[in-house]
Amino acid sequence: MEEKFKWTGTLSAPNEYPMQAYYGELIADDYQFPFSDIWGIVGGGWGEPGKHGGGTDTPVKVPHTLEFTWYSLVENKFYAGHWELDTKKITQLFNEGFSQTYFDSVKKGTYETFVIGLGPKGKLVLWLYGDGHQVEVGSFQGKEINITKDEAYDKFKYVFEPQYREDIISDPGIVKPIVTEKIKEDGYPDPQLYEIFREKLNWSPKVILPAGSTLEKRNFYLANGERESTLQDNSAVTLPYKKRAVPYLFYFQWKNKEGKKQSSQVVFTGNPNYIKDASKVYNGTFLPLDFEKTDMYKIFGGLNKDLPTDIIIDISSGTKAEVSMEQNGKKYPIKQMDQYVIQNK
Repeated sequence: MEEKFKWTGTLSAPNEYPMQAYYGELIADDYQFPFSDIWGIVGGGWGEPGKHGGGTDTPVKVPHTLEFTWYSLVENKFYAGHWELDTKKITQLFNEGFSQTYFDSVKKGTYETFVIGLGPKGKLVLWLYGDGHQVEVGSFQGKEINITKDEAYDKFKYVFEPQYREDIISDPGIVKPIVTEKIKEDGYPDPQLYEIFREKLNWSPKVILPAGSTLEKRNFYLANGERESTLQDNSAVTLPYKKRAVPYLFYFQWKNKEGKKQSSQVVFTGNPNYIKDASKVYNGTFLPLDFEKTDMYKIFGGLNKDLPTDIIIDISSGTKAEVSMEQNGKKYPIKQMDQYVIQNK
């Protein structure tokens, strides 16, 4: 008997490249999850899980096929594709799940949402998301296609009206002013970035806490849309080396020697007001708009991809983190970041 799970779907797109679903389906033997224009304009940040669209009350099989057609407003182009999915990998991820907190207790959680990332130049990525964890399960290339107003189904014809595209791109409620300003200054991001962000390095995070402290939780967000959230056991402060993409955000929570909780967030950006400005774009976890210009991104890209590498976050002072990368005995300080520490929670 094939295994079944409860799951739903959602959409994602870069802040700078708003997208619109034309037609799509995640197809399982016993269920199809649909996408269409009713999802509206998609943005919010690459890899950011958007609103959920329904789902199943009863478990169903994992999807084996993804079909999708979407409209890239900035490019004024349609892309489409039909792809077979790795059902073995998806099933394994559903079964393995992960540890999660629930009112200070630890329980097993699992993935529940397929996140479809719609990118420029026909880039499409599929992730599985669940409670702070997100892992890539497929990367695909769509083909540019032509759809005219006469050919489009009735509920999509409004997209071809004069000024529709320009009105959407210039709408501050859709493309936030901080994003529009960045585009005016630097232009649109190179579409190839969303593939480059998938490059991985064999690294592990190493946390140095204040004396007598115990690490409780660690989250990190990666530029390829993946996320890891781990709880501590046996007061270990390192994770096994693993091929991971370049990180843009770390969050740590620990108990100090007095037993009080503290937390620290570090974001790799040249914007010293990133955390303060984050609410203007999303909720504080979006990929920094200048990330490809940061020393974290540049140093990461220049290292040997196979050698074990430590990303060291030293918050032993309890007030400010110092970050560096270390590979093959050589240390690389990371200077461009914004951060905060919350004490005595």
